[in-house]
Amino acid sequence: AGNIASENGNAVYTAVECADAKWPTSWKKWDRDNSRIHRDNPFMTWANAWMNLPCATWKSKQHEPVEVKTGKGLPPVLIAQSTRDAATPYEGAVELHKRFKGSRLITEKDAGSHGITNLVNPCLNDRVDTYLLTGKVDSKDVTCTPHATPKP
Repeated sequence: AGNIASENGNAVYTAVECADAKWPTSWKKWDRDNSRIHRDNPFMTWANAWMNLPCATWKSKQHEPVEVKTGKGLPPVLIAQSTRDAATPYEGAVELHKRFKGSRLITEKDAGSHGITNLVNPCLNDRVDTYLLTGKVDSKDVTCTPHATPKP
């Protein structure tokens, strides 16, 4: 049953990723771009590229990103992002922050993990927990030091 759920999850991920935005169709571009990204952000760069490579030949219509706006009466959006995440680059979080008026950005500086809220970093986790429990955010954006990494 675990493999079925995993494959269903992968199928949904691929369908959403490939239809949500326009992807390059040239392997030369994929190779050049991911090789460049890998030099500075080696964690997960190629693993992420392989996950999304089906999008190069996806037959369904690919769309431009949807314009997203915040609504009246809704709590502010909280964005948590590390600066060296190859799977979801920091620049995307900065752009999202610009698009969501009144949002707050928590930056985990000099960290390269993907999915940073499940790691031990009180600077980040205390703010995310507060947001999830109360909807409250800091009065300004916050930069946190990186979470502790295991010693080899």
